[in-house]
Amino acid sequence: MKIKVSLLALFLLFSGSIVFPGIAVSGASSSGKETITITDQLGRTVIIPRPVERIVAFHHLASKIVFALGSRNKLVGQALFREEGAAMAKMDPAFAKRPQFVQGHAINHEAIVALKPDVAIVYASFNKSDVKQLEQSGIRVVAIKGETFTESYESVRLVGRILDRSELAEAYIADCEKLLSTVKKRIDLIPVEKRPKVMFSGPRNMSFSAATGEMLQSTILERAGARNVATGLKGFWAPVSGEQIAAWNPDVIFLGSGLDSPKTKDLSEFPQLQGVKAVRERRVYHFPSNIGWWDYPAPHCALGVVWAAKTLYPDRFRDLDIKKIADEFYAKYMGFSFTAMGGKL
Repeated sequence: MKIKVSLLALFLLFSGSIVFPGIAVSGASSSGKETITITDQLGRTVIIPRPVERIVAFHHLASKIVFALGSRNKLVGQALFREEGAAMAKMDPAFAKRPQFVQGHAINHEAIVALKPDVAIVYASFNKSDVKQLEQSGIRVVAIKGETFTESYESVRLVGRILDRSELAEAYIADCEKLLSTVKKRIDLIPVEKRPKVMFSGPRNMSFSAATGEMLQSTILERAGARNVATGLKGFWAPVSGEQIAAWNPDVIFLGSGLDSPKTKDLSEFPQLQGVKAVRERRVYHFPSNIGWWDYPAPHCALGVVWAAKTLYPDRFRDLDIKKIADEFYAKYMGFSFTAMGGKL
C-alpha cells in the first residue's frame, strides 16, 4: 500500500498537479501554451503563462524588482510613482509614454484589462476587491511582501522565477547583502547599550507617528546599529504624542522620506520636544531620498541601511561615499545613476 501511495505522489508531482510553497512547476495550459505554477507570498496558487511578456505592477517593490531583473520593457504601465516616476520619465522617453493606472488609491481597471497583461504583481496588502476584479477579468495576480529583508529576497526570487530571471535575481540579492555586510562588519562589536536610541518618524496627521517594531524601518535601524525607541509598539506608523517622544528622549530622529513628514526645522517649534536630545543637539535627519524612498519595502533599502549607519557613526564610515555607492547601484538596477536621475541625499 505504501508503494502505491508513493507512486501516485510522484505521478502527481511530475504531472504538475501538486505545488509546494515556493516551488515552480512547468506545465501546459488547455490552449497548449507553456505555464508555470507558483505559490505567492500570501500562499495563493497562481498559474502563469510562459513566457511572460506583459506585466502590470501596482507597488514600487514590484516595479523595482522588474527593473532590477532587466525586464522594464515588459511593463505595460509606468509602475514607478511620484518623484521617482517623474525622474525616470525625464530620463527614458519610452517610459514616459507608458500610461499610469493608479491615481491616489483609484485604479483604472478598464485601461489595465485593455492592455492584456500576462500577470499583475501587487503588494500583499493590496485591496482584495481589486484583486478579485482583476482575476475576474482573466488577469493572473501575484502578491509579494517586503517588510523584512527575508521577505524582500523571497519576492525577488519569486518574480525571478516568473520572468525566468533567477540568475539575475540572485545577483541582485547578493549585491544587497554585500551592502549589509559592509555595515555589519563595522558595527558588530558595538555593545547594544552603547548604540544610539533612534525614533523613526513617519507621516504626520493629527499627531506624530513612529515606526513600530513590526515595520521594515525598525529592521533598518537595527541593521544600522541603532535601537528603535518604538520597538514595543504594534501595527504601522503608530500615533505618538510629543510627551511620549520626550519620555523616549531619542538621541537621533529620522524623518521618513514621505512628503508629508514634518520638516526638520519644525520639530523645534513644538514646546514638548525642545528638551529632546535629538532636537536639542540638531540630530534630526530626513531619510533619503528625494526621488525614491530608501525606507520602503524593496531590497534597495539596503542603501538606507548604509546611509543610516554612516549618519549614526560618521567616524566608522568616513571612507564610504554614499552617493557613489548609490550611483553604481542605480545604474546597475535602474538603468541610470542616482545623480543622473536628480537624486540628492
